[in-house]
Amino acid sequence: MKMSPSISRPRAFTLLELLVVIAIIGVLAGLMFPATTGALRKAERAHAENTAYNLKNAISAYFTEYRKYPVDPSNNNEATPLRTDRQLMDVLLGADSQKESGGLNPRGIAFYTDKAAKPAGDSKYRKGVRLEPDGGGELWDPYADYYYVRMDLDYNNRVEKPMWDETNDAQMLPESILVWSAGKDNEESTGKDNIKTW
Repeated sequence: MKMSPSISRPRAFTLLELLVVIAIIGVLAGLMFPATTGALRKAERAHAENTAYNLKNAISAYFTEYRKYPVDPSNNNEATPLRTDRQLMDVLLGADSQKESGGLNPRGIAFYTDKAAKPAGDSKYRKGVRLEPDGGGELWDPYADYYYVRMDLDYNNRVEKPMWDETNDAQMLPESILVWSAGKDNEESTGKDNIKTW
């Protein structure tokens, strides 16, 4: 009597085994999502803080070069913060208009440099400088808003503290330049997630 050779079939996953693997992947992804989101939030805060300090250093470098702050001399209202729109950034970026007679940066020095900002929709940008053909531009934070800047425009070595800062009772800070971002909520007046340089 002859024995027939046994036929071996390739082993495959069963439906139950596939469902178990998919469930495990789903649980792991669910655990990773909060950690990843938290890491991204921290990275955005760190980027905003570094940019704020770089801007503060650029304004200090401008002051060292010209012995004045990068604002129109008729503006001595330090209680109203400036924004990092073209009015301030054209001076710090060395725009062509600021090199002309009466400009605030006649030597055309680029005191501030950064990466190109990324579009965020609604004519807003994030994380960098939106540069114009004339060399001027705007500085955007990671949350698609401008930074706030307050300078010692009366040269008395102190600046009025923003109203939202409740860290102490002092009205004035022994600083020359304050830079801050309104944070993720884009509400500068609340202060709960504002990023500051003091």
